[in-house]
Amino acid sequence: MIPVMSIATDISGQPGVSGYDSVIFIKPKPKVDLYNFFDNGEREIQLWGKKPELIHDRVKYTLNNAGSGLLTVLTGIGFGSGTDITWKFEGTIKCNDSLPDWRVILFCEGYREKTRERVKNDDGSWSVETQETNVHYWNKDANGIIIEGTDTIGYFLLNMDPRRDTLFKPWSTDIFSSKEAPRNFKSENKWSISRPPDPNIDYATIGTFRNNNFILIRNSKDRQAWIFIDNVLTSMFQSEMKYLPNGKKNIFLSYLLSDKNILPADKRDQFRLAMMNRFLNNTITLK
Repeated sequence: MIPVMSIATDISGQPGVSGYDSVIFIKPKPKVDLYNFFDNGEREIQLWGKKPELIHDRVKYTLNNAGSGLLTVLTGIGFGSGTDITWKFEGTIKCNDSLPDWRVILFCEGYREKTRERVKNDDGSWSVETQETNVHYWNKDANGIIIEGTDTIGYFLLNMDPRRDTLFKPWSTDIFSSKEAPRNFKSENKWSISRPPDPNIDYATIGTFRNNNFILIRNSKDRQAWIFIDNVLTSMFQSEMKYLPNGKKNIFLSYLLSDKNILPADKRDQFRLAMMNRFLNNTITLK
């Protein structure tokens, strides 16, 4: 059963959320992006991610892989090779309701680099050891699409500096200058609260969603994603924190604050947009 708890919604200094409903998300397994929640019945929502895919490949250097490997063995000098590419990252969001699955696809430029060094084996022979590094240029016009079933319902650009970019100033000034939201979970048990480590990477998206303007701003310090449709705050997703009930195992809780006035169908979109934020966060931080 999903526990019933109250969440303090007095977030000082941030966009007002007094007219917002709260929905608790329980993450049963910390390493699996499956969440249980209650919204007109018990539900679940899950995010699956695919391995990155190369959709463009261009060799930067004239020395091919076989040639650089041979020279490394003969001379002992390490050679590096780089490949300009476009990375494709894809995630699927599924919820147990009547809406089709979502596919979120993110593209960014980058390159793959291989470094070769000559190493001596235990038997005295020599061989080449290869190390591979993948580099992603998130701040170089990275962009994405949202597909529902067979229809593309969203387009967005990724911005890695929403704190300073004047484009986001009407929203980011309050989001990044505010104090952290208070935690006020209440239940029959006493909860100890801790926060999993989170890379200090802020980002934002700007684009269209169902033919409306769409902005999502991620504050990594507070682990919060703020979602605006046509410049109106529609929801805020608080990423999971770890809770330890007395004598029980760890569980991970998140919550979504959503506008009380939005229609039920639009509210279902907010759950999915919250998971889209999780996909972006997982991909950008390579979790």
